[in-house]
Amino acid sequence: MPLSPQGIDLEPIREDAGAYVDGKAITAALRVSPKGDNSDGSSWTKALNRIEDALDSASTDENDCTLILASPHMTNYDINRAGNPTWAANVILMGTHRNWTTIRNDHTSASSIMTLTGKSAVTDLNFNLGTGGDGLIMTRGGLRIYRCAFIGRNLASAATALWLDGDSKGFAKVIDLDFFGHVTHMTGLKIDQFANSNFERLKMHECLTGIHVVGANSDHNLFDRLDIGECALALDLDAGNEQIFSLVQLHHNTTNVDDEVGDHTWVNIHGAFPIHIEPNNLVGVQVNAGAADTYGGDTQLRAAVTSTVPFRIVGIHLEPSAAEWFQLRFSADTGASFYDILQFDATKREGIAAPSGTEFIFNAGTRISASVKSETGANNVKVWLEIQEI
Repeated sequence: MPLSPQGIDLEPIREDAGAYVDGKAITAALRVSPKGDNSDGSSWTKALNRIEDALDSASTDENDCTLILASPHMTNYDINRAGNPTWAANVILMGTHRNWTTIRNDHTSASSIMTLTGKSAVTDLNFNLGTGGDGLIMTRGGLRIYRCAFIGRNLASAATALWLDGDSKGFAKVIDLDFFGHVTHMTGLKIDQFANSNFERLKMHECLTGIHVVGANSDHNLFDRLDIGECALALDLDAGNEQIFSLVQLHHNTTNVDDEVGDHTWVNIHGAFPIHIEPNNLVGVQVNAGAADTYGGDTQLRAAVTSTVPFRIVGIHLEPSAAEWFQLRFSADTGASFYDILQFDATKREGIAAPSGTEFIFNAGTRISASVKSETGANNVKVWLEIQEI
């Protein structure tokens, strides 16, 4: 029977006891409970009392995977180790419920709760950051985190609750997590050099920053069904290209988005976002037609430097110079292509909403321009945009 470095038997879990969890094969199982006799973790009666002892006992063989089952705890499991306690074993660390199985690290010299560098999955646990130090750090590609909570309400200094520190890793799945933080101190989720990953059903409240993306290789991640509220900054996008944000609810944040990249896809972004008119005057921006039935030159309506956050164009106001038919087309790439074309009869004076097709949410740093043509040519139309900034 194999032994861990601590001399604990790593008996393979029998099939009738659950040879796999959620379809994942395991080679051994250890149980942790404050009611166990702290002998070898092979059963609930013999359960280890501390999660760190189970992690120490888990096999570091690349071909093994140890399931660590942690029962509810009346208060919390305290790692109680200095610095950044790190384990390289392949593990599935599983609690009972995100509100019933809490892990802390209350050592006075701790800098985090724990770091997992092996092939690892974490599920149904609560990570409480206490008064200081980061929470859970994971570094291996393909990691899984399901149904967990991260609590930082008592923090007294800067900390990150969940840090994916990948060094060009990817294919993580982070699903159904709750973050309840400190609006002055806690970053909820930091994505550092992780790409092609799924972040779904995340709830983040009262954080300094909800999600922080850094690292040049943090590309092509999907963020789906996010609820971010009461944060100083909801989304801080400092690096990484072509993220997809879908079904995001932003509410009561001081700032919703700080985007230094500007090439993302935004779909179904919801919130109480105010609307204003640009330019904020009664003159508008004049767009001149060419000859008869010929478009004139590309005319800037909104400068790229003005677009500091993602935005929608929710309406357009027009003042044509002649009572005839016009076509007005809009571009987000200096006239290389056109995202919307409006045709209108200037004699009708009808209201026009934009865009007329599918929803566009433009990235920060986007320049909006237009060109126009009219029946007889050499006419113009004055344009005002109704802008809704995210």
